[in-house]
Amino acid sequence: MSASNDDLAVIKVIENGPYVLEGEVEVVDAAGEDVSRDGKAFLCRCGRSRNKPFCDGSHNDIDFDGSETADRGPIADRRRSYESKELTIHDDRSICSHAAECTDRLPQVWRIRGRPWIDPRGAPAEEVREVIPACPSGALQYVDQGRDEPSEDPADPAIRAAVHGPLELRGPIAVEASDGTPYEVRNRQTLCRCGLSSNKPFCDGSHWDKFKDPE
Repeated sequence: MSASNDDLAVIKVIENGPYVLEGEVEVVDAAGEDVSRDGKAFLCRCGRSRNKPFCDGSHNDIDFDGSETADRGPIADRRRSYESKELTIHDDRSICSHAAECTDRLPQVWRIRGRPWIDPRGAPAEEVREVIPACPSGALQYVDQGRDEPSEDPADPAIRAAVHGPLELRGPIAVEASDGTPYEVRNRQTLCRCGLSSNKPFCDGSHWDKFKDPE
C-alpha cells in the first residue's frame, strides 16, 4: 500500500461502543441505499441499533462487551500457502467471515472435508483468480508465480452492510483498535456488526442465523 495510514480514511473502534468512521467514504446499507454522511459517522457494532448501520446508543442499554481479540500482527505471519505451477493461494483462517464464496463456487479447490482443504490444482488457474477477489474478508489472496505481492483489484474506499451480515470494507481503509493500535491495512475486510464475533473487531461468521437486518 503506497499511501501511509495518515492519508487514509479510518475506522476507529470505540471500547464497548461503535465504530467511528472518519473520512469521505461511500456507505451503503443492507437495502442497497447510499447512506453516506459527510466526513464522519458512527457505525453500530453491538447488533442492536434500530438505525442500522448507524449507532443509536443501544450498546449502552445492553452493557455491550466489545472486547477486541483479533491478532494485530501482519497477515503474512498467520497465513498458510498452497502452491501450483501457476499461482500460490494464501489463506488466513483467522479473519475468514465464512461467506462461502470459495466453497460454493469452486468446491474442487476449497474442499470442506478435504485434507489439505485447499487444492490449487483442482481447477484452472483462471477460475481460481476469478473467485478469490470475491472473498469479502481478504482471508484469501493469490500470487502469480514469478511475482512477489498478492494480486488485488484496485478499489475506491467503500463500506457496505451485507444483508444480515458484516460491514464489508473495500479499498484502502485503516482500522484502528480502541487503544490506538492500527490493524494491517487490507483491500478487503469484514467488520463484525452483530456483536457476537469471537474475533472482534473482525467478523468470524457468528451472525449466521443469529443476526437480522430489519425487513
